[in-house]
Amino acid sequence: MKAFRPVKTDKISELVSRQIKSAILNGSMKPGDRLPAERELVNYFRASRVSIREAVKSLETSGLLKIKPGSGIFVSEISPKPISDSLSSILRIQKISINELTEARIILEPHIAKFAAEKITSEELEALEQNIHEASARVKSNTPCPAQNIEFHSLIAATTKNQVITLTMKTLLDVVKEMTLEIKNHLQKRTEISRQAVACHRKILKALREKDSQRVYELMLKDILQVQGGLKIVTSRSK
Repeated sequence: MKAFRPVKTDKISELVSRQIKSAILNGSMKPGDRLPAERELVNYFRASRVSIREAVKSLETSGLLKIKPGSGIFVSEISPKPISDSLSSILRIQKISINELTEARIILEPHIAKFAAEKITSEELEALEQNIHEASARVKSNTPCPAQNIEFHSLIAATTKNQVITLTMKTLLDVVKEMTLEIKNHLQKRTEISRQAVACHRKILKALREKDSQRVYELMLKDILQVQGGLKIVTSRSK
């Protein structure tokens, strides 16, 4: 029948990689742990050296293992950066527009900021204040500061201590940062956009200190819409 296809047995290397991956994900093997030597893995899995090497190579490619010549095979320190970078690249390849990014941010960021108001620490408030200080210095010298202003939003996302939120926002904000840094013309307007953002960030910081979650929500929404409006003007003039 056309609906059926021949059954294929999984490659031995895939079965080996699944077991090693499972051990890493369930915590049996932790970052920094050294895997047994290749000959021991051959005995454990009753597989050929070729299959073991293929399994290890695939896990290294996925970022779960790290091969150190002369030292052995180790469980990698897992970082969300490669994932975030890959997702950011996908969004850029798909020609995501500023409007689409703004819509996503409107749905997510005000709620994230509202949540942050309940959890933020004094150290995190200090980091936000330092960020605003650096951004203000650039604006005073008539220099746009998109990188600092975007970092402000990343810092707020990080205060949630939620890895899903942090990774999602890092991905979105990395794309926003790349798109804004690519705009080279209209220095005066871009500086004005940064100046307005810094002013709004000061108000957000004040509301965070006061743990006024509703005020934080409203200000974050205003900030996103305000910046989007300015960027639409700048990008339309550049065409």
